[in-house]
Amino acid sequence: MYRTLERLGERKSIVLDQFQRWISQQSLVDPTQFVDFSSSYFEGTKCPLGELGYSRDNQPGKLQIAFGISVGLNNIPTMLTIQKGNVQDKKHMQMLIRLCSSVLPEGSLLVFDCGGNTQDNKRRIRDLKFHYLTLKAKKKGPYRNEITIYHARKESQVSFVSGNRVYSCVKYRDGEEVRYIFFCDDLACDQLTKKARKLEKDLEKGKVLTKKVERGKDLGQYIAPEGWIIARGHLQKIIGDIPNPYVTGLEGFFVLESTIDDDPENILNAYKNRDRAEKFIRDLKEGAELRPIRHWSKHAVIRCVLIVFLTKVLVSLTQLFCKDPVVKNLKVLKNYLTNLTLTIIYPTFRRSTSQNNIFRTLAP
Repeated sequence: MYRTLERLGERKSIVLDQFQRWISQQSLVDPTQFVDFSSSYFEGTKCPLGELGYSRDNQPGKLQIAFGISVGLNNIPTMLTIQKGNVQDKKHMQMLIRLCSSVLPEGSLLVFDCGGNTQDNKRRIRDLKFHYLTLKAKKKGPYRNEITIYHARKESQVSFVSGNRVYSCVKYRDGEEVRYIFFCDDLACDQLTKKARKLEKDLEKGKVLTKKVERGKDLGQYIAPEGWIIARGHLQKIIGDIPNPYVTGLEGFFVLESTIDDDPENILNAYKNRDRAEKFIRDLKEGAELRPIRHWSKHAVIRCVLIVFLTKVLVSLTQLFCKDPVVKNLKVLKNYLTNLTLTIIYPTFRRSTSQNNIFRTLAP
């Protein structure tokens, strides 16, 4: 069986090509696609695809693979890529873009986060005559320039309510790209609260270190080729309250970049729908138990990811054609099916004399 499954991994390109042809023939390819990337770790060290990288599973010390998917607005996936665990999202995005031309219609919209947002990737998307909607990476310098533009164009600000939150937006065109600068008071409060909580934790740790410094104790020891490095501290007091070093002034702001010129509310709602890809990945990892991976050969690992992907495709197709699916989460659905029991009740007139005697004996 394992040899047969490994052969399936060797033919991954053929299987995915046939899958893409089929969904195209069935008109299941949605022109709006949500792209996302994730990883799955190994319980072992022998797989050639396994590399150390940024772990989404909070397992930084274990080897992993990286994979990317693209899901339509109808929750039907169209693409799957599998790479080594140290491949960054911006490079992984290039491989997904190559697959777009074989399945997506011209003028399709690709929605992805700042991990795949590079000038080269956006140029590749435009060369294929597709559109994109992405989040601008939150770096202090570029964002402060955007915030300056936001405050300078107050007369063109648009406000609306989305998800019980009030957003204000300023949009402007930069070449063929339209930038949407959003601000939300509730979002700013949430971010400031989290950063204040983080500062409180650091201050609690600092109290312990302060006592060690006042007593003249070492803060730590580290081994080196020449000997031991002994860390000692010095307390530098300040006047007034300690400012929160995590507060940058960017709280509450975010910038979306797109080649589509539309109402800010529609653009924001389109980007929020990106959670469809996140939910799809969560179903792969939790519902279909993609993690951890316990296969070692390259093609066996590819086969494992491919079968889990196709399993989720079948579930998505079932939910698509079902009028009102009660359960959408694959993990919950699997638990329901696992606990499913069959109860048979025999009508009285069909029972034999011996069966009736048994029921009378068991009845209270």
